[in-house]
Amino acid sequence: MHERLRGREWGAVWRRAVAGAAVALTLCGLSACAGSTEAVPTPRADPHQPRLAEPACDAPSVIAHRGETGDGRKLPENSAQAELTAAAEGATYLNLDVRWTGDAVPVALHDATVGRTTSDTDPGADVTSMTASQYTRLNARTYAGDTGQGSIVAALHPQTLVQILDAVAQTGRPVIVQMEGDPFHLAGHPVQEFANLARVVEHSAAAARIIVAGWTLPDLAAFHAADPHATLAYLFETVGARRYPQAAQIERVGARILYVDYRGVSAPLVTQWHRQGLKVWVWTPAGPAPWQRMRADGVDAIATDWAQAYLTWALPSRPCGAQF
Repeated sequence: MHERLRGREWGAVWRRAVAGAAVALTLCGLSACAGSTEAVPTPRADPHQPRLAEPACDAPSVIAHRGETGDGRKLPENSAQAELTAAAEGATYLNLDVRWTGDAVPVALHDATVGRTTSDTDPGADVTSMTASQYTRLNARTYAGDTGQGSIVAALHPQTLVQILDAVAQTGRPVIVQMEGDPFHLAGHPVQEFANLARVVEHSAAAARIIVAGWTLPDLAAFHAADPHATLAYLFETVGARRYPQAAQIERVGARILYVDYRGVSAPLVTQWHRQGLKVWVWTPAGPAPWQRMRADGVDAIATDWAQAYLTWALPSRPCGAQF
């Protein structure tokens, strides 16, 4: 992914690169930056072919959870602005959530309702009660935590998945598209919704770098049926779990990445999953102590709202590049 430098030299170069990228984003503006690079279709990678491993590295890769929304920034989560900032600062992977509007269009959104993240005046308004056109006419709100309500940003609107993937394709970063809301069981017309999501992924300029994640095995199986070549990750809540998933269960639905709550992870579990051929990603530790524990446990990637802080913490270690 990137040239790897060590020690102070690495830190100095990294800080200059981050500053330059941030200035460039500010000067050209979000819409200009997002549209300045013509999208070139990328051949889909064959998930059954082995990927070349990068040289040994010293810290897990970093996933920018919903974009770079931490570190005191006033950015809307799941927005092109947040994702582009995360890429400029050196995040290994970008991450965004997806739900479907009432007309089965995949849009970038975490919650079932839109009140926390948009200008909609009805805090209980469900995204399934509106069309994609109605959703994208709203204004976005800055991130203020998973329960807080940030300030309205008049110049920014929530986006469809097509729009946000078009904006971030130029970064070259892998993108994790996280299916929220258990669409297989709860969606009004799940076959159409999975088909629409598969179509968006297949036609994206970032197609070969997109990983689709789901919270249930039926969700992943349904998406795998719609797009057998997609790279899939299984999201799993470890707290309160009676048993943990096995590789055979995950691989049966086409996935090979286990993306789990870090609070239930241990070194023996990570070793076991690795021996079964799985990559192990964790969400969402938020500081040096859990980051260090996850590094010691041997996980492959860490999702956090504090990607820049993570990269600074990792110095002079060298975070791993993308491997999926």
